[in-house]
Amino acid sequence: MTEAPLLTVDRLSIAFGMVKPVVQQVSCEVFPGQTTCIVGESGSGKTLTSLAVMGLLPGSGTIIQGEVRGPKGAVWAKPGWHGAPIGRDVAMVFQDPMSSLNPSMRVGAQVAEPLELHRNTRGEAARVEVARLFDEVGLPQGSERKYPHELSGGQKQRVMIALALACNPKVLLADEPTTALDVTVQRDILDLLQRLRDERGLGVLFVTHDLDVVRDIADHVVVMRDGEVVESGPCQIVMDAPKHPYTQSLLAAMPKVHEASAQTTRAAGPADGAPLVAARGVVKRFVTRTNIWGKPTHIFDALKGVDLAIAVGERVGLVGESGSGKSTLGNILLGLDTWDEGDVTWKGGAPEGAAFRRDAQPVFQDPFSALNPSMAVGTALQEAVDARADKHGPSVAGLLEEVGLRASDAARKPGSFSGGQRQRIVLARALALSPEFLVLDESVAALDLRIQAEILDLLKDLCDRRGLTFLFISHDLNIVRAVCDRIAVMREGEIVEEAPATQLLSSPQHPYTQRLLNSSPGSPKRVGVA
Repeated sequence: MTEAPLLTVDRLSIAFGMVKPVVQQVSCEVFPGQTTCIVGESGSGKTLTSLAVMGLLPGSGTIIQGEVRGPKGAVWAKPGWHGAPIGRDVAMVFQDPMSSLNPSMRVGAQVAEPLELHRNTRGEAARVEVARLFDEVGLPQGSERKYPHELSGGQKQRVMIALALACNPKVLLADEPTTALDVTVQRDILDLLQRLRDERGLGVLFVTHDLDVVRDIADHVVVMRDGEVVESGPCQIVMDAPKHPYTQSLLAAMPKVHEASAQTTRAAGPADGAPLVAARGVVKRFVTRTNIWGKPTHIFDALKGVDLAIAVGERVGLVGESGSGKSTLGNILLGLDTWDEGDVTWKGGAPEGAAFRRDAQPVFQDPFSALNPSMAVGTALQEAVDARADKHGPSVAGLLEEVGLRASDAARKPGSFSGGQRQRIVLARALALSPEFLVLDESVAALDLRIQAEILDLLKDLCDRRGLTFLFISHDLNIVRAVCDRIAVMREGEIVEEAPATQLLSSPQHPYTQRLLNSSPGSPKRVGVA
């Protein structure tokens, strides 16, 4: 490496109070025009490392050993001292732009603040520079006059990037900046960051848990576990020939969307005769605005004549971006919402009655909000067991063991479990009623890669043993491919393509499906529509 690093993290250790360090002896470098990715699961210390560079350690967190150096070896941080030129030489893009932006200020005024503070640029000159920055990050003209809530998630993240670039930093830190975004928006933001890196000669320290993103953008990779670096090196070497067992386990847990399934593909598509559940020509409208007399003036068409039939034992994936109507359709199939036109059937009849409510069960995205935090999980499961028609089904202890937990866990409350364990509990509660049909709405989206793989394996095993039918709603094609026989693609309230999983992912027919596949990190690019 001929060029000197723009950022050096040298044997950095971080602790909270007098307890054992939570980050120990972490070292990495960031070079001009290159991206160094820190990758690891939740709690690995990757975000704390980036916050230490910025002097933003929470609470009593302090650097107790090592140092952070900027260009030309200038010391930016060491035990008991932090002096990094925040905003001028180093800036950060955070994961959640909505919590980082002031909701009461126009976004243009927020980007102008660092210009006034660090560059003494005010008035018309500041307005011109804000407009130039917004154009550089791809925001539409006039965006500077809007408030954060008037922008989409991707646009808010572009504002955050413009804010970070306002004072021409040499180093850009990005902490999971695309995690909450749809795959197409994620691709746009990743491409934008790479373009800005190349044009400005930035050094980028990118924190993520997504190995597909790492493979796409990284020049160097640092793998962290439990506050320590277990492996580091050039991206291609670490990704293609990992040496540490932990790195190997992370890579092994990745769903392989573009590889042929090793298992025999099950028959996909509704079987002969009546499907288990079906939607035919379903239309759902929401009133978004009324006049002073309560009469609707604006109506949003969430579903526009949707047709979807699911056979007994079938595993169907429903994919699409936010706002496409996926969750709305799932709620209607569960009987949790009404529809305005069309027809929904359950076993050929109406989706109603106590039997239907027992047989069709949801598994929600956020298990913590789906569980009562003050109630022991055994009590919550017992409520479901008592409502079961079949009194000879599994007990609370049996349900916990079926989803990979211990019977003794029944006495614990939700707050004492990890995210993956809570998702197992929510799944156990759904199974307590001995259902025939599950709707899983982004039910593994918030989990780390290895935990995600464990839950997907558990789901497949449970479906095989119980003969379950399910609709799996997700924006992640990798996950859907791992568990589904057939995939339906939704866009703006319509199903634009539907086919067996292997066929759809290898030979997509609709331009939107192909765009989703091309946007997915780690995917080979396709040209034209198959």
